[in-house]
Amino acid sequence: MTKTLYLVRHGQTYFNYYHKVQGRCDSPLNERGIRQVEMARDYFKKQGIHFDKAFSSTQERACDTLEIITDHQMPYTRLKDLREKCYGIFEGRDEFLLPWNYNNPNVDPTMEKDEDVVARMRRAVVEILAGLEDGQTALVVGHGDILAQFVRDATENKNFGGFGNASIVKLTVDGKNIHFDSYVWPAEDLK
Repeated sequence: MTKTLYLVRHGQTYFNYYHKVQGRCDSPLNERGIRQVEMARDYFKKQGIHFDKAFSSTQERACDTLEIITDHQMPYTRLKDLREKCYGIFEGRDEFLLPWNYNNPNVDPTMEKDEDVVARMRRAVVEILAGLEDGQTALVVGHGDILAQFVRDATENKNFGGFGNASIVKLTVDGKNIHFDSYVWPAEDLK
């Protein structure tokens, strides 16, 4: 039997809109972000997808996203290991200042290392899967960087391009094998 995970990135926030680095610092969903999440919710309903359990990062933008998707009708577990990567001294600053824009990804010793981000996400997934029975489905709401790094690390999709705001990746887990099934972005054309 398999277990199914739907990974969802939070909707657009004010920091996303203004191109500010948003790892551990938080910013609320803006109107566009709320609409994006509503479109993701509508996608799940239209597809007849039911969640047995739900999990979210502890950050407000992820919790708000999960609550909109579930119409505030489903209890959920908040996991610290689902939080976004810590960008150290770059938190809250303009995205163009990030060191990889200048071919220097290791300039900041206060920034969380990618391998630590992936290890943290793996711990979260192990915890989530341990709480699911065969055939069950979980909604997992998190953040673009940590979710994308996990998809590239844990599945056969090593070239996965990343998550748009309120986009969805479906993973199936069969034993210890995690398979990438699909990527959908219901709000991709939202203006």
